[in-house]
Amino acid sequence: MARSLTLDAAPFEGAERSVRDPAERRTPDEAPAAPPSSQDKVVLAVFAIGLVGNIVLQKIAWPLKAGGFVPLVLPLFVAAIALGPILIRPKFDPVRIGGFFLAFLVASFSTFFLAPRYSASSLMLFAALYAPFMIYYETSAANYRRCMNLFVSLMLVYVGVTLAQHLIQLTISWRAWPNLNQLLPAAWLIPDYVYIQPIIYGSRYMKPNAVTFLEVSLLSQFIAVALAVELTLFRRPIRLIVLASGLLMTMAGTGALLMALTLPVLLGRMRMRNAIVMLGILLVVGLIAFRLGWFDIVSTRMDEYKHNGTSANMRFILPLERLLEFLQDPRGLIAGIGAGQIEKGGSFIWWPFVKVAIEYGLVSAILFYGWVIYCLFRNAPQRAFAFVLIVWFSFEGTLLTAHNVLSLVMFGTLLRIAPDGIARRREKEARPSQVPAPETGVTRAPSSRRSAAPLPEPVPAGDVSGAALVRLLGTPDTGGRLIYAIGDLHGRVDLFDKLIARIRDDIATHPGGYEGKPMVVLLGDYIDRGPASAQLIDRILALREDDAIEWRAVLGNHEDAMVAFLDARSSGQSWGRYGGATTLASYGVATPETPEGWDVTREQLRAVVPAAHDTWLRGLDHYIVQGRLIFVHAGLRPGVPLEKQRMKDILYIREEFLGTPVDSDLLIVHGHTPQDQAYGAPGRICLDSGAYATGVLSAARFDGGPIKLLTSR
Repeated sequence: MARSLTLDAAPFEGAERSVRDPAERRTPDEAPAAPPSSQDKVVLAVFAIGLVGNIVLQKIAWPLKAGGFVPLVLPLFVAAIALGPILIRPKFDPVRIGGFFLAFLVASFSTFFLAPRYSASSLMLFAALYAPFMIYYETSAANYRRCMNLFVSLMLVYVGVTLAQHLIQLTISWRAWPNLNQLLPAAWLIPDYVYIQPIIYGSRYMKPNAVTFLEVSLLSQFIAVALAVELTLFRRPIRLIVLASGLLMTMAGTGALLMALTLPVLLGRMRMRNAIVMLGILLVVGLIAFRLGWFDIVSTRMDEYKHNGTSANMRFILPLERLLEFLQDPRGLIAGIGAGQIEKGGSFIWWPFVKVAIEYGLVSAILFYGWVIYCLFRNAPQRAFAFVLIVWFSFEGTLLTAHNVLSLVMFGTLLRIAPDGIARRREKEARPSQVPAPETGVTRAPSSRRSAAPLPEPVPAGDVSGAALVRLLGTPDTGGRLIYAIGDLHGRVDLFDKLIARIRDDIATHPGGYEGKPMVVLLGDYIDRGPASAQLIDRILALREDDAIEWRAVLGNHEDAMVAFLDARSSGQSWGRYGGATTLASYGVATPETPEGWDVTREQLRAVVPAAHDTWLRGLDHYIVQGRLIFVHAGLRPGVPLEKQRMKDILYIREEFLGTPVDSDLLIVHGHTPQDQAYGAPGRICLDSGAYATGVLSAARFDGGPIKLLTSR
């Protein structure tokens, strides 16, 4: 049963402060984000089609009348990428496009003018497989995580299939496994892979292939990639244990080797505490494997690389020897032996760089590989994961194998996070449910969830905004107070001044009938990204001199990051990347050019930050309660009482909060997750309209009646 967000009424007597836990903070890039937009859904669908084709249908081929075959994933995924632009706007990087045509033209010149013989179809396949590298889609940080989580979840299913195959062969026989070689005609299957192979030579037990994989080594590699995703993005202990166990259950070495080569980079990108926990989990799994004899079985193949014709030798030694032999001829610099002319056969596994160098020349190989590295690393959502992909492709992949190349596209080049995590403006579609707000004239913010409250008009799907949001939230109880809440400011002192002037005018039209003074609540993230962080804090402090209004402010994750930097609890590099550089500039401090320079920058910032700023930053409320309203920066953890909420949730939570209905009469007023306008669902309203990027600052008035939305531009 889905959890709902319920909070005890006891803490509502006053606004209590949570205990600060520095170890639990997240950097902005670790936080999940908003509900999916229509563009996000299309991107997710394209990614899902790629997963199905590349994993579930990996062994399936489309036979050609003239002979031969095409891996089914190739037309399936390419069609999805080609149809995507009909629904959403793709992005093109000039360097990606130029690099592709440069590498292809140089390879074509080498093929047609310098090679003694060649296969034109091999050259065309080369171009067709790598053409998708030129296109990419921008999506939200949350949707990128959804895509990666879908992949991890699918591989968890395959770990279950792997375990089931072991149980079947231990209790019955491996011959009881579903066998695609027997279930499908040979013409519909991709040949030249060892679909079923013994654990060791002469054994009656076989390595599991999870039914749909071409061979166990690929199953092992995909589980290793999923493990890398989990380590990089999610770090969920149970899933890490299951994936690591599944990797060992394959009894194959390629996935384990991939993890061994990349684990230092994966762990090195984590905070020390997280790295120790992750390493501990992997060590526990390794110890269990040792006790079960896994290392004894694998060690029997450790010296394979020494013997010609063995898998390890053909995979890791022969390619290097062949490349060195080829480069002894000076012509190898610009000329190769011709497209498709390198030695073929089931035992040959040529590294992509080696194949390009030998068939097209060293210059072509350098251009091609530089282009691939650029496509993978340029604006990569996670560079540590991009490193895993390039290692996987370089030493365990092949140049013209569809599942290898399209895996790079799916996991490495197809998706890029939109700048600053803000979703692009949605296409304006004429829909009856999109009623413009009296104040903002905007439409509802799309989401994957459906509003449960009955409306006079048809209930729109997901979150709503504008007039629909006003109707949905009804008349929240303010405890008799007149309250204004303002969303994330991010250094936009110009918009703040305009909005405060508008709030003062609005207060003047409501002169009495309320308990106490009017209250203005600021929802956090006052600094970073925008141009005037220090000046904005000056303005907020000056407003507190106005006794006619009660001024309140809650802590945002960006203020928390700045204080952590000042206290030397963070290096500052992550803070600088995610907006801190503009805050430094507002205080007259330059952003350091090297990692070592951040210590000097810290001392410079300490020297210029006024004591009043420092005191105010350290004294911000963690949440504020008034009537049945809770004001908090990011949201609240579902199912956790208010007084037990953790700092990392109050400051960073997104998906679990936004995806869980509030089943009480509470109204949680928050920011942190930007859309182009204020939006919400039953029990919550978000006032973060991405002011620093959109030029729109949002606020809401709560007076015991219907809420009123206000903006400044």
